[in-house]
Amino acid sequence: MPWGYYVIILFAKEGFHMTKWFRAFILISLSLVLISCQGNQTEIDYVPPTFSGLKDIQYTVLDPKPNLLDGVTAFDSIDGDVTSRIVIDESQVDWNTPGIYNLIYTVTDTKDNLIGDSVLVIITERQGEIDQTPPIIYNASNVVYLIGETIPDLSSGIIAYDDQDGNLTSQVIIDDSTVDWAVPGTYQVTYSVEDSSDNFFSITVTIRVESGTPTLSSLTIYYINDTHGAIQNNGSSMGLANIANLILDEKENNPEETLFIGGGDLLQGNILSNYFYGSSMIHMFNYMTMDAFVLGNHEFDWGLPRILEYFNPETTEMKANFPLLAANVFLKGTTTYPDHIDPYTIIERANVKIGIIGLMGFGLESSIATSMVQDYVFDDPVTWAAYYANYLREEEDVDVIIAVVHGSSDSTNQALGQLSGTERIDVTFNGHSHQEYIRFESRNGVDMPVIQSGANGNYVGEVTLYLNNDQVVSGYQVRNLTASMEPRLSSPDSGMQSIISSYVAQIEPLLTEVIITSSDDYSTTELTAFMARLIRISVDADLGIHNFGGTRASLDMGEEITVATLYQIFPFDNKVKYVELLGSEIKDYANSSVYIDFASGLSLDNLEDDVYYKVATNEYVFDKVDNPFIYGLNPVDTGILIRDVLEDVLRNQSESYPSFSIDHPIVLSLVDPLWIHKDSRSPKIALTKDEFRYKNGLMIFMWYNNHRKRR
Repeated sequence: MPWGYYVIILFAKEGFHMTKWFRAFILISLSLVLISCQGNQTEIDYVPPTFSGLKDIQYTVLDPKPNLLDGVTAFDSIDGDVTSRIVIDESQVDWNTPGIYNLIYTVTDTKDNLIGDSVLVIITERQGEIDQTPPIIYNASNVVYLIGETIPDLSSGIIAYDDQDGNLTSQVIIDDSTVDWAVPGTYQVTYSVEDSSDNFFSITVTIRVESGTPTLSSLTIYYINDTHGAIQNNGSSMGLANIANLILDEKENNPEETLFIGGGDLLQGNILSNYFYGSSMIHMFNYMTMDAFVLGNHEFDWGLPRILEYFNPETTEMKANFPLLAANVFLKGTTTYPDHIDPYTIIERANVKIGIIGLMGFGLESSIATSMVQDYVFDDPVTWAAYYANYLREEEDVDVIIAVVHGSSDSTNQALGQLSGTERIDVTFNGHSHQEYIRFESRNGVDMPVIQSGANGNYVGEVTLYLNNDQVVSGYQVRNLTASMEPRLSSPDSGMQSIISSYVAQIEPLLTEVIITSSDDYSTTELTAFMARLIRISVDADLGIHNFGGTRASLDMGEEITVATLYQIFPFDNKVKYVELLGSEIKDYANSSVYIDFASGLSLDNLEDDVYYKVATNEYVFDKVDNPFIYGLNPVDTGILIRDVLEDVLRNQSESYPSFSIDHPIVLSLVDPLWIHKDSRSPKIALTKDEFRYKNGLMIFMWYNNHRKRR
């Protein structure tokens, strides 16, 4: 029976008198009706489903049409699997004409909550094309071979791929004719492949043949942290080609004594990595023979499962040839590691076993968007460092223990330095805070060095540990290298440069097309305020909020602004969200970590405590459980990326002005106001249906909902 109020009408003949039992019968009946009504109350569902498995589609004219639902699923928090309700709009796609098209997916749950997303369909014509792009060979790397061991299979793990011909692995030619596996020395092996258009690609690696069991008197660890996708040489960023020149030269000439470790936040933050969701950097780290990758907080930005897939041994896509480490990251409520994460790795060099323990800084969940980290917990790093150091020494006979912490807490470093006996840590590497420092934790015997190597590839850490005859660390030398200190960091490795160029070619317009130039110097503070203003205007809100930490670069006067520039300034894929909050709630929230932009006539001082205001901000700020937004009225996720809003404004300014200024009028063509109203306090007039708008290949989902009067 639906919930509501009901009336029971009793009819009685004249002169009829209700007895006690009859009055009791009536009371019992009314109670049963009320109980029945209460049991049928249901919670209103406003949350739309989510998609999984969407990806761009490549298609050649006249080929069989692909299955557009292959690997695509939809899930709703209430209804469960709603894949069968997916609707595909391919009206914009001409399968017979080469070009780039939008393919639109939509799905609704049983409450008509709707979500939409799009992928690109890239259609090429095989016949008559002039194919000038060579194929690429993946996973070719240097090899150290000890005489007497099994001769390695040089084809193992090798993959060749061409943008037109697809998988060419079977056509790879391996020339190892100069290698004598029985004679110590350094040899060259060349891998080559040619596509059907005679485009040729080759890469040469080194085979080092050694005899006997060498002794190890020193071990040098090269280290980078927080590169944030800084692949190219750009100002203070040395670039991966230059860094590879140093690393690979050391690994070729001193293979037993050299390690290469990454300390987290390596992938996210630059268009040459972001566009490929980090796979470009995984490819490059494979080429550099990275020994270990430690998980950082920004590895969660695209959803941790996307990153974990690179470490899945069964993946058919890009696969890392090194482990992902995080000894204190667990599935929430358990001590179970997420799939494909290891707490440590053991590397054997000569007669020495080296254990590397990866750790996430304590409490860094707060630096990650809530939706991306809510299923995980970061436990105390010192506890797990001590546990695994003891295990590695006692059970695995490890000689040297390296701790890599994506964090820079002094208390953590001090606690690690005080571990002793089988729990002793020989050296600690830090990350996260983008600082450059070398420190030492005093203790009995040899002190523990601590190093962090800046960010964005502007330093390469170098730690040399000296070992005595018992393979115990007896001393160390620690440096943060720059190109001025180490000449090899001034020159690129040609093989790495070739790999980088192959990725640049795929997105060159995004890197080179100048949208507009900057009319002035703009600091990150000024750009944060400007973004807060854009967020507010994009959804016609009363207040717009953007956090200072979400703005990562400034603009110089005369600087040419490209799409790549926008990724450097606003690297995080944050969407615009809005909600209604009371004035009192906004006042309680206002803090120095964010900039608040107010509509004309409003300020923090004149907000009325008992009036609702429309507040817009980015997804990271919105979803924090300590912030008021998720608890407000009528929350809406627009699906609009803040970076796309900025790009739209810049392109419109370029049509009217010679250069960009934060003082020019803001014109948005991609985003129409979501609400029509007379003034900031009048009731909103809501449209009655969901609507999709398309512009320049970008789909923006605009969700309209009935809002109540603000007073």
